[in-house]
Amino acid sequence: MRVSSFISLFFLIISLIACKNEEKKFIPNNNPPKYDNVSTIIIENYINRLFIDLLGREALSSEIKEFTDSLKAQKLSVSSRFRLIRKLQTDSQYRDGDSSYRKAYIMRIYNLSKLRFLEGVDDGEIYQQIGNINFYIQVSRLNGDSIGVYYGLNEIAKYENIIASTYALFQNKINYNQLCGFMINNGIYDNINMGSFNFVNATFDDILNRKPTADEFQHAYEIIDKNKPQTIFNQKASNKNEYIEALINYYGFFEAQIHWWHYQYVRKEIPSSQLLELLNLYLNSRDISLIQAHILSTDIYAQF
Repeated sequence: MRVSSFISLFFLIISLIACKNEEKKFIPNNNPPKYDNVSTIIIENYINRLFIDLLGREALSSEIKEFTDSLKAQKLSVSSRFRLIRKLQTDSQYRDGDSSYRKAYIMRIYNLSKLRFLEGVDDGEIYQQIGNINFYIQVSRLNGDSIGVYYGLNEIAKYENIIASTYALFQNKINYNQLCGFMINNGIYDNINMGSFNFVNATFDDILNRKPTADEFQHAYEIIDKNKPQTIFNQKASNKNEYIEALINYYGFFEAQIHWWHYQYVRKEIPSSQLLELLNLYLNSRDISLIQAHILSTDIYAQF
């Protein structure tokens, strides 16, 4: 009896230890993220930063209250943050001051792009350039200079592409890569980066966030400076327009834009695992707003 009791007690102890160890292994791996300790002021700061980064203005007190209450009700989940960001990017309902969130968002993209590529040039200067070229066209017509007329009309079209890009982006008629193409294919960008040498280096720096290799530079230079057909960014190009088209559709463009927007918002380099996930999304969707929404809904941006 004593031996039997001892054996039963031994197996009971072993069983309890095993259950205890199993419990220790299970619980830590299944704790959901908790945001119960996030203060109201941190939530309000997050919402205000979203308005500034996406719309270029601070949130109104009524907007802060509305969206703070909404996020709290949904326990600050990542999905609730994502929905809030998408509302600011896509909501076309009329609102005082902005006309709509979407219009303000598109204008924010437009103005940041002008600042990035064109040193923040005012639209008034773009219209002035169009006016100057129109005068040049009139003179060319009087002189029977058909080449001058064709050149002038082509240059005006480039400036009109910039101005019209806000409406086109608003209506989803163009994507962000095409907007970038308009920003670097005009006389203002050419004047900032005068000469084929500077233009090639500037486009690599501004669009791909890197310097060209020796071969890339040689090919790009011959395309831009001599209209000589070359292979660049895995495509054939023989003039500036074709070069820019190849550049903004190159795999490296999409990766570079993710790096750029992540750093603008977070001021840190994006982790490689997140980069791969967002790159696949961007290549498939061609929608920069989705990339922004994923970055802005993270804990690291929200500081939760």
